[in-house]
Amino acid sequence: MRRTRLMDDATPRLKDHKVPVVELICRVCDRHCAHERRLLVKAFGASVSFAEIRRRMAMGCERMQTPEGDKCGAHFPCLINGLADGS
Repeated sequence: MRRTRLMDDATPRLKDHKVPVVELICRVCDRHCAHERRLLVKAFGASVSFAEIRRRMAMGCERMQTPEGDKCGAHFPCLINGLADGS
């Protein structure tokens, strides 16, 4: 039996952002990586949330799961500055 997840329409998803390259930056860890959007779609599917991509890309970050919660500073600049949708 396949497990289904509830989907929140307010959650940013890869299919909603058409930038050719998706960057993940963490100033706390001095992490910076960039991946071609088409390869992310191929690997995870277009419906994947940016939260899920963040969890996968930041895997191994000791700040991701602390007793106080998620303290990892990893984020996608394209979601903050509005450039992801081409505006």
